[in-house]
Amino acid sequence: MRRQPHRIYMSGLVVFNMLIETGMLGLFALAGTIKPWIVVAFAGTVVPVSIAIHLMFRIGLNLRLKEKGLLVPQLAVNAAAQLIFLMLAPQLAVFFMLTMIAFSGYAAPEFSPRSFTNGWLVFGVLTGAAIWLVRDRFRFPGASGLEIFATWLFFFLALRSLTLASARFFRLRAKLSEKNRQLEASLRQIEELASHDHLTGINNRGTFMKMLEDEAQRSARTGAPFCFVMLDIDHFKKVNDTHGHPVGDEVLKTVCDIAVRTLRGIDRIGRLGGEEFGILLPDTRAEEGTISMERLREAVNDHDWGSIAPGLDVHFSAGITSYMPMDNVQKLAKRADDALYHAKETGRDRVVMADQRLSARACA
Repeated sequence: MRRQPHRIYMSGLVVFNMLIETGMLGLFALAGTIKPWIVVAFAGTVVPVSIAIHLMFRIGLNLRLKEKGLLVPQLAVNAAAQLIFLMLAPQLAVFFMLTMIAFSGYAAPEFSPRSFTNGWLVFGVLTGAAIWLVRDRFRFPGASGLEIFATWLFFFLALRSLTLASARFFRLRAKLSEKNRQLEASLRQIEELASHDHLTGINNRGTFMKMLEDEAQRSARTGAPFCFVMLDIDHFKKVNDTHGHPVGDEVLKTVCDIAVRTLRGIDRIGRLGGEEFGILLPDTRAEEGTISMERLREAVNDHDWGSIAPGLDVHFSAGITSYMPMDNVQKLAKRADDALYHAKETGRDRVVMADQRLSARACA
């Protein structure tokens, strides 16, 4: 169905060109180049067939067929007609051949590489045989002023037809390219929605945990250090209860914005759920990770939260752990969660490193 408008347009263009060709043959008949009956025969056979094919597309009868483009029937009928009249009027052989070439161009979108090759070979064999058979009468019209004018007009109009067909193809190609760009943009948007938290725009839990798993595997292979942080906004329920959920949402987004600005480009942050976040610090040892989190804590504390809601004040607690040999994601998460729990139990608004003895061994 998507190609049907194009088929209707191109078959209509074929009808128009057949009418022009009939008129051109009439001019050559007036010039005495061909017999008038050839014009009548052409108008009574080729033109009605072209109109019938166009009507099939217009009505949609072709959609009931296996080959909806009617490529073979169209090419066969047109080529047969042009070859027959080429032999009847060999003095106009060049014009009939040019018409066949133009018609093949109209059908180009329906071609497969194989059908194009086959059609090209058949065209070469049949036209070569036809020209050979009428070689003694083959000539280029130009004996009179009318013949010269008719010849010029034929090529002038043929150029118009080929240009229209080419322009149509370029428009179709541009439209297809635009649809492909839109599809790619939609796919990127879908991927973005599937991998990111819709509220904060950062990685969602699934994406972040996959990043953490990948980083653990990389560290196991290369020995590169990294830290994992679990961060929780202090008294977030109170923020929602006091100021409302819209303010709570704004707090979550603002904390994430501050984190993105404060952390390094290689660091990753993800929302694990509610007001809890995970932060991945690649190529970072325990002391460096603690310094980084303290910097983030100070940035959050220094933010003008009153601009969001009067009396609003936001802090967070964080537990941090560094990767150790034979660690897996579950062990990392457990240590970071224990450290986060300790941070909350000892007053909140602080960063606590997991078991210092283990951290020391990791840094050794």
